Amino acid sequence: MYGKLFISLIAAVFFVCGCQSRRLTPAPGGGVESAAEYAGKHWQVIAKPIPVFEKTLSKKTAAESEKIYEKYVSFFKKYAPYLLDEYKSIDKVLKWREGTYLKRTFWPMDGAAMAKNKGHECTSWAVLPDLAAENQLLIHKNRDTGIKKSVIVHRKSKDRYGYIGLCDIGWFDITMGMNTVGLVVVMNSGDRSDGVSYCGMDTTLMGRIVLENCKTAQEAAVMLRDMVKNRAYMHGIYGSIWMVADKDCVYVIENDALRFSAQRYEKGFVVRANAWSLPEMMRFSQKTSRYDMDSRLREFAVSDSIFGSGCKYKRPVTAEIMADAARVSKIPSYPNAFGVCAKRTVSAATFSIDREFPADLSTVYAAVGNPDYTFFIPVPLTVDNLPDVLLNQKFSAEVYKNFAVGKKTYSDEKRAELERRMNLLHRTAREKARKILRCSFSDSARIEARRIMNEAFAEIWQIVSSSL
Repeated sequence: MYGKLFISLIAAVFFVCGCQSRRLTPAPGGGVESAAEYAGKHWQVIAKPIPVFEKTLSKKTAAESEKIYEKYVSFFKKYAPYLLDEYKSIDKVLKWREGTYLKRTFWPMDGAAMAKNKGHECTSWAVLPDLAAENQLLIHKNRDTGIKKSVIVHRKSKDRYGYIGLCDIGWFDITMGMNTVGLVVVMNSGDRSDGVSYCGMDTTLMGRIVLENCKTAQEAAVMLRDMVKNRAYMHGIYGSIWMVADKDCVYVIENDALRFSAQRYEKGFVVRANAWSLPEMMRFSQKTSRYDMDSRLREFAVSDSIFGSGCKYKRPVTAEIMADAARVSKIPSYPNAFGVCAKRTVSAATFSIDREFPADLSTVYAAVGNPDYTFFIPVPLTVDNLPDVLLNQKFSAEVYKNFAVGKKTYSDEKRAELERRMNLLHRTAREKARKILRCSFSDSARIEARRIMNEAFAEIWQIVSSSL
């Protein structure tokens, strides 16, 4: 059974003409690096030989296991056949047996990792343009997990949309990300239900495929719906919660392996932790009251931090206000509840979609590590190159080391001051670039805007590197 979308996803395509249409094309400039080159340069931490997972699944014969694996590979052939060649190139550069990387992506093959049951309690929220400052649409995720291997993933492509996101070292998949036309995808774990699947693509891989192939939030929602309908989705005994956003709207999607429902938001504010809220999905939930309460308390803590008592919208919401909400670690009167920023929070990002020039002036405010122990670094969507330490786990490893012993490099006040300096540099450059793009939206103007944003990021990185 598939829930009907509250706003039909199969509506007539809205064509935008002239300059506005061009603003939904990637900005020109910037080099392209192959997957193999990227992996060989940044993934040395995982380049040592890794176990090739056994072919026999739990309680399955060898023949049954092989049949399940063949079904899994069929999903790649349907939705992203280009990844099969990419995975082979990664095996080659890392000197792994051919097929190793593909098997790494197949969770049921990795019985040991499944047995550890590394759960997570993520929190995501979006502030729509009527409440956000500077004509932006803001969408955020705090990622909570037991896996402390976070890196920025920066992909550039000739044939598909590139993207900037966060995930664990050794993956091009994303736990949160924005593509080169300003489409954002984030995902949380959802409720337990009877809609169970143990063969399919995991949510981080699905998120990557959506970013590479979709331009709008509606297109992304349609693709996710199709993946669920065709049983290409796998998340064990739990369902999922997605937020997909473009410059105009956010879709909140809730699903398990059998059902799918979505709601479109064009105004206001929306927050989700790990509990379904859409009526078509809530009736299939098997969550306990304690599980539900933990999620609702984190949702309340975010709302309270951003809007204050009574949810009075007193001020336009900025990236700084989003960062404050991402660092809420305690919930008054409920000391045993998970905080928004807790001991399992390993990364976070606020994605700021510029509604006037989404492909040229959008921003990722990335916290690579627990946000209470690091900075939200403003990274322009059109950045050409990121420092290696953000891509190879060295940066986050240092953050996790400090977090483990409760050692902050700076006081909260000093950190906030440094973030304000970085954000001021970024905003100043963005508005300078905006003036150029308003005068002319030619390729040369877009390249000049890109140069301005890259120069500002170089100054921002100087502030970050000198503070480490």
